[in-house]
Amino acid sequence: MLRLTALALAAAFTIFFAAPVAWAVADNGPPYTNEQFIALSNERIPESFKKQLPAWWARAPEYLKRRILTAPSYMWWPIILCNYMGYNFGAGAAVDPEKCEQDAYKGTQRGKSMWTSDGRWVGPSEECRKRDKRTQWGELICD
Repeated sequence: MLRLTALALAAAFTIFFAAPVAWAVADNGPPYTNEQFIALSNERIPESFKKQLPAWWARAPEYLKRRILTAPSYMWWPIILCNYMGYNFGAGAAVDPEKCEQDAYKGTQRGKSMWTSDGRWVGPSEECRKRDKRTQWGELICD
C-alpha cells in the first residue's frame, strides 16, 4: 500500500509540476515566425486580447507584423497597444511610436515593482512618496 501511495504521489508531482515546464513554448528570441508568435503570445498578451488576437493578426499590416516579429517578446504588447492608439511608424516626432512603446513598457515595469514575488501588494516606498515624482497622469514614479 505504501508503494502504491508513493507511486501515486510521484505521478501527481510529474503531472502538476514537471509537465507544464515541458508544455511551455521555448522563447529563443527574435526574429520569430508567425507560428512562434501565436504560440508565445498566449503567455505575453493580456487575457482581454487573447480572443481577438488571431483575427487581429490576420488583418495586421505587414510592416507591423515585421516590427512585432523582430522585437523581443516582452515588447509585443506595448507595440500592439501603441498601434491601437493610432501611431503611424515614420510619421515624425509628434506621434513617435517608439516613445509610446517605451512609455507603455516602463509603465508595466513600474507596476511590477509594487508587488512581491509571492503576490502581495507592497505599494510605493516611503522615499518614493516623499519625492512625489509623477507621470503626466498623476501616477507615482519610483525609479
